[in-house]
Amino acid sequence: MNRMMTAWEVVKANQLTKELLDGLFKGEIGAVRIPHFLSPQLCSKALEGIKRYGVDYYEGVYPKIGKIGITQFEHRFSEDAKREYFRKAEKANQARESIFRDSGDPVGMVIDAVGEAWGSPAGIAREEESNHSYFAGLVRVMNRALLHTDWAGGLDGRDPDWTIGKIYAQLTWNIYLQTSSSGGATVVYQRPWRKSDQTYYKRKDSYGYDERVVENADAVRIVPERGEWIAFNPQYYHEVEEADGDTERITISSFIGLSPSKKLIFWS
Repeated sequence: MNRMMTAWEVVKANQLTKELLDGLFKGEIGAVRIPHFLSPQLCSKALEGIKRYGVDYYEGVYPKIGKIGITQFEHRFSEDAKREYFRKAEKANQARESIFRDSGDPVGMVIDAVGEAWGSPAGIAREEESNHSYFAGLVRVMNRALLHTDWAGGLDGRDPDWTIGKIYAQLTWNIYLQTSSSGGATVVYQRPWRKSDQTYYKRKDSYGYDERVVENADAVRIVPERGEWIAFNPQYYHEVEEADGDTERITISSFIGLSPSKKLIFWS
């Protein structure tokens, strides 16, 4: 399988620009990375807050993934689950702010940076009918993530009954509060999700997909650094390679959607 980068590229920048965000939304750039988005001191303070709060683990997910926060993905299967998500979202946002009270809220920092680059205010998504706020800022502890995609809206959208299901394009970002001693690279393939993939490549009883779906696809491989902000288009297949060593890979992340009004909205 060819996993070497060719036409796709990773752009390293000192700050975000509208051109970089546009390139990610359109799938013209493999990833954007901004080193030192958080200083080592702020990363340490953030990790102290996470340790004080404690980490839960996803049920039935292997390899295991630890988390703080909630995900829309886990609440998308029924109206009752949707209501439960919004009941939890306010407390989850408050918990995030409490966890990061000494380091500063990374989600707020990213919203400010993205809004400035985009040229208009950005913010956490709200459900149109109820005006309930989504949650944004999932903390994850993982040593491996299987091949998958994340996509909420647009053509063949997976979540048509949610406001985020109306988006035209989607990004994901991570800040790496702690990196593994070795391994743990993120690989993004130049192969977008298609509805037919559910039939031909989706693994049974798993969120992952068969590697044949990205066979011969160009890819970028990113070995993250502590404090770095990395973003890519999650409609394209991606995975996290197995991490080794004594330190766990700990990140905070969310999605960014391009709404019909061209506003950028955040959720997890």
